[in-house]
Amino acid sequence: MISDLSKTVAIILAAGRGSRMKAKSKNKVAFKLNGQPMVVHTVEHLNEAGISNIIAVVGFQAESVKKALGDKVEYVEQKEQLGTGDAIKTAIPAIPVDFQTVLTVSGDDSAFYPPSLFVEMVSKKEQLGCDLLLLTIMKDDPTGLGRIVRDSEGKIVRIVEEKNATETEKQIKEINTGFYCFDRQFLLDSIGEIKQNELTGEYYLTDMIEIALKHGKKVETHFVADDSIWHGVNDRHDLAQAKTKIKL
Repeated sequence: MISDLSKTVAIILAAGRGSRMKAKSKNKVAFKLNGQPMVVHTVEHLNEAGISNIIAVVGFQAESVKKALGDKVEYVEQKEQLGTGDAIKTAIPAIPVDFQTVLTVSGDDSAFYPPSLFVEMVSKKEQLGCDLLLLTIMKDDPTGLGRIVRDSEGKIVRIVEEKNATETEKQIKEINTGFYCFDRQFLLDSIGEIKQNELTGEYYLTDMIEIALKHGKKVETHFVADDSIWHGVNDRHDLAQAKTKIKL
């Protein structure tokens, strides 16, 4: 059991341009679901779970995120949108020194996580004593999403993005949600090892799985059978679906 979730910090990624949303005046996490910006739901659910130390990484149309969240979070700015790994690296100096657990979520898909899920993730990370725990779900149509590749014993080996996946890997239905629970020291020691992607020039947080395993660190997954807890909002169609199918 977790004795004190107040010593867990959450980082919300809310800096990306979200070009498929075709929004010019606000960040996509500021679009409304059930009457309020989607990122507000994330913060409220974190608070309900007992997590009050929250860092929002902002960049594109940062003022729209700040207007949505006010003083509920601490802000750090990602000056260039260089990927999720760079965003987390930007936030690290804001993590309180005595905090040992770091949750990281995306602002455009975490609105649907119930408070209990945050508690489960932190509890499981502590119970297993792992350095990195990530949330996975099954999708009937995983097109465009990162697949979870496991070895013969069922242990996670890596996350493969669709553009890099073999035909066999594309058949995998277990996907990466982008929700990670890190041991603080492992995160600080290893985030700098993420290499810049040759094609995009970005730094991807997904690389932390292979980095952890390379160093003999413990990586585990938390699988949730109910895939309705996750809904990526990448474009207007996704947003419309979220409004009709997801209850917050």
